[in-house]
Amino acid sequence: MSAEETAGAKPRRRGRRRTDYSKTATEGARTPVVKTSIRTEPIRVTLDLKPKQHAELKRWCNGAAVDTGLPEVALAPVLRILGELLVDPKDKTLAERVRAELIKRAEQL
Repeated sequence: MSAEETAGAKPRRRGRRRTDYSKTATEGARTPVVKTSIRTEPIRVTLDLKPKQHAELKRWCNGAAVDTGLPEVALAPVLRILGELLVDPKDKTLAERVRAELIKRAEQL
């Protein structure tokens, strides 16, 4: 449509939709909720570090880059790997060490 045609055209009105709210109120509560999709997007986690902690971790990453021959080791993949190792069902040693530290530092948390 041209601008002239739309200027004179009357807007179309939609028919009114009628909802039986009493039916919705009584049956809606009994309707099971079905999860239709599984989340596939990564979930962002934010971590606040003290400047000294951050510097030590970055220093470790830089040393790991030299040791492995990689051009760079970023902090995010290191933390992801630590998370994976922490929940590894085959090796509980890291999880046990973290639990022991949590107990030791409980007052600081």
